[in-house]
Amino acid sequence: MEKKFNGIYLTDRIVFSFAGALGYRKGVHLILESMVEVAKQIPNSHLIIAGAGEYEQNLRAKISELELEKNTTFASWLDGAGLKELFYASDVFLYPSISYEGWEEQFGYSMAEASLMEVPVISTSTGSIEDVVLDGKTGLLIKPDNTKDLVQAMVRLGGDKELRINLGKAGRKYIEENFNYP
Repeated sequence: MEKKFNGIYLTDRIVFSFAGALGYRKGVHLILESMVEVAKQIPNSHLIIAGAGEYEQNLRAKISELELEKNTTFASWLDGAGLKELFYASDVFLYPSISYEGWEEQFGYSMAEASLMEVPVISTSTGSIEDVVLDGKTGLLIKPDNTKDLVQAMVRLGGDKELRINLGKAGRKYIEENFNYP
């Protein structure tokens, strides 16, 4: 199956993605910092960031500062069809949320959506994320605000297609069984 997003063909790439509000607390800056090392270890890696918010300009500047323009696609907020296209193109969904000024992640709706599309999730052990992502079963959970752990998890999943498939299938089953109305 041909992978593409926003008219960009990504069939030969390992695609990491994030979709959601672009605020500091979502940890997207950690994805960008990690992507520098991931791109060295997985040269065909690509990152798609989809969303909007108060931190968007900071993230765009960081992409430029880290020279990640060729490895990164930035998209605005996606409707349902756009989100589905994103998940079809994605190999791994990233959501490295951090505690910030007393706030912690609540139910991770975009993580559940990625899981329903059989895309494994890398996220953090914070807030109620552990209710949505089961570490080692439906995705990988790392310590919050930790780029070393994020790089290791991204390289691990990026390099292991069978693990991605198994976590993705388990993620779909878990969300269907636990968060679906009869």
